[in-house]
Amino acid sequence: MEPGSRRILVYRPAYVWLALALLVVLLAGAGYLLFRQGMAYAGGELEDLYRERRQLQQQLADVQAHNAALQQQLAILERSSEIDRRASLEVRNDFARLQDKMQALRKELSFYRGIVSPADGKAGLRIQRLDLKPGTPSGRYSYNLMLTQVKGNDKYAQGRVEIEVEGVQDGADKVLALDTLAVGEKRALTFKFRYFQDFDGEIEIPAGFVPRQLTVRARTRGRGQPPDVEKTLPWPD
Repeated sequence: MEPGSRRILVYRPAYVWLALALLVVLLAGAGYLLFRQGMAYAGGELEDLYRERRQLQQQLADVQAHNAALQQQLAILERSSEIDRRASLEVRNDFARLQDKMQALRKELSFYRGIVSPADGKAGLRIQRLDLKPGTPSGRYSYNLMLTQVKGNDKYAQGRVEIEVEGVQDGADKVLALDTLAVGEKRALTFKFRYFQDFDGEIEIPAGFVPRQLTVRARTRGRGQPPDVEKTLPWPD
């Protein structure tokens, strides 16, 4: 630098601080503007998020309401199906009971027809049936005996019943009367009827006795009575 062109610079700190203050103000203003713009942008995004959340909540409520309606319809259908199933089952049970009742009535009708008009046409006293069923304890049996009087039943048939069980004991044949086999009260089987009469009771076979068959006799007494009848049946297995 030439000696005649030398400049003298004067340091003035006030201008520096003023420039710095101005820079700070400019930076703060720019920051504030950026902050406001960010807030405005964020506020719009937040509003969009709130709106989307409200839409999703409404959709969820609609789906839940639809699901509840479907569950209610399903419950109604299940109850209806259960009612139909029970009604169908009751109808089947009623039908089965009616069939059983009709079968029993047919048997009863056949029984009465046999008394009034027997197939063989013979009148008189009959041993209609003798049912023997095993019971408990072992060796006990319950019996049901029915006597009938076919045709000629304008008069009472009366008399007594004898039951004997034939078998083997200790290798020898043996016959046991009902009196020795009856369980409970010992009573004579007497009858007096016009059409039919039932007898029920229990017997007990003694240990060591092997029954083979039983014989039933219906013995009448008095004038004008039908002849005695006898029937032998194999011992049930």
